[in-house]
Amino acid sequence: MDSVQKEKNVEQIKDVLRQYLQEKGFRNTPERYTILEEIYSLDHHFNVDDLYLLMMQKKYHVSKATIYNTIEIFLDAGLIRKHQFGEKTLSTSSYEKSYFDKQHDHLVIYKRDSDKEIAEIIEFCDPRIQGIKQSIEDAFGVNINSHSLYFYGTKKD
Repeated sequence: MDSVQKEKNVEQIKDVLRQYLQEKGFRNTPERYTILEEIYSLDHHFNVDDLYLLMMQKKYHVSKATIYNTIEIFLDAGLIRKHQFGEKTLSTSSYEKSYFDKQHDHLVIYKRDSDKEIAEIIEFCDPRIQGIKQSIEDAFGVNINSHSLYFYGTKKD
């Protein structure tokens, strides 16, 4: 994606946040937009501790509590998605940007001989999963709006 498109995307997600804050009657603070921009500059999953350290390294003055509260707003606004990969970290939830992303699933690869320390997370999309989704909808007479699928493992020798 080129820099012009990235800039358009950032402006679009800022507009989504601005509208959400207005509808909910929340304050429109510069910290929320700064956190949003940092998240959308990432190309990987993150947790609150990672985001906090990144922002401290960049000399942003934002508390971890502000990040936690802002994350909740972003989740509700549909700007990020929450994951429980089962990793052993101080904050056990991981997040990823979601506004422009298509539905995908995750393969969580743990480091060998570790207690659930993640080596890598691979995102994938397999069209057969859509067939399974359709079968479930037909069998139970429901409309499935979203799903999450995680595979866990270690690399083969």
